[in-house]
Amino acid sequence: MRNIVCPVKTLVVVLGVLAVVGGGTVVLVQQFGGWNTLVGKAWAITYEVTTEPATATPMQVEYLSNTDRYKKEAPHVVARAVPVPFTEEAVINAGEKAEIIATPNGDQVLTCRILLDGEKVLASSTSAPGRKVTCTTITAS
Repeated sequence: MRNIVCPVKTLVVVLGVLAVVGGGTVVLVQQFGGWNTLVGKAWAITYEVTTEPATATPMQVEYLSNTDRYKKEAPHVVARAVPVPFTEEAVINAGEKAEIIATPNGDQVLTCRILLDGEKVLASSTSAPGRKVTCTTITAS
């Protein structure tokens, strides 16, 4: 009878160890975002702003960008004063909003564009004189 009990105890111990290791793995993966991680599923976006008449005076531009293409998170806003024409490459995770907003310093007419891989126009808009311009699109999943 003793020989039968030892394999059962061994099986119970092995199953217990596997349960602890498996549970620990689940906790670690959830802690570090493993199941929420996008494996490189992001878009290479180019934001552009041009103005008429041309000006060397910096104007306020705000755009969305993801800091890490491998983490599923909403894009954050980058705001800064820049000379126009303005071009910026950014990464936007799949299924998220890409947007740029530019504010003129006077009666300039602003035009914005959002390009995919620097070529395909995803959004384009031209403002009235002295008004903000906004381009927005949602990236495909």
